[in-house]
Amino acid sequence: MIKVIIIDDESHAQDALEMILQQYFPHKFDVLAKCNGVDEGISQIIQHGPDLIFLDIQMPQKNGFSLFNQIKNVDFEVIFTTAYDSYAIQAINRNALGYLLKPIDPEDLIATIGRYEERLASGSVNKKLDLLINNLESHGMQVFSTDEGMEFVHHDDIVYCKADNNYTKIYFKDESQLLVSKLLKTVHERLPAKQFHRIHDSIVVNIKFIARYDKKNCFLILKNGEKLSVSIRKKAKLLNEFY
Repeated sequence: MIKVIIIDDESHAQDALEMILQQYFPHKFDVLAKCNGVDEGISQIIQHGPDLIFLDIQMPQKNGFSLFNQIKNVDFEVIFTTAYDSYAIQAINRNALGYLLKPIDPEDLIATIGRYEERLASGSVNKKLDLLINNLESHGMQVFSTDEGMEFVHHDDIVYCKADNNYTKIYFKDESQLLVSKLLKTVHERLPAKQFHRIHDSIVVNIKFIARYDKKNCFLILKNGEKLSVSIRKKAKLLNEFY
């Protein structure tokens, strides 16, 4: 169940909101606490760690927005509830999930809860994707974003990467290419440092594909016969890897 805390100085407003939640979303929300002000609300948030709070704005002791001055790590969603429509901009600036005017219209609440469930689903997908990416990286693979979607690439299949304005073109050992929407610097940082070396401002090479180095002309000859220029500034660092 989704853990909820209601913060509102009017007890009848607390009860009305809880009743609507129970009526339209049976067995979905667990109201852990109903608080009369910000200080009590903060205490209950610390104690229970809610998923969602309904927060009144205009209260006698402290304005609802003051809660964010006392809780730095907000790891819950917030739906503001208020009898005034003059706080909407402030609510938006707080990245609020919703802004409900009292008395709360069940249809407005249902729509807001719908957005909350969409955020939950999106967050779940993102967490699973992050886990997948971490698992792939531990097995020598990398995930790159393209205009069409995502590409899963093994490090050992990459011959070299070349800057292409604000993009990077990746060249593979099967002679295919991939254009990714990242700067070369960003792509390089995501690849194993011992395997991929910057030999030029615009080129990162996989040392496994280097056949030899031409000192006279200052370029690398790859196993596939391609030649890549090595900049003067990068030459010493590259040679240190082989001597």
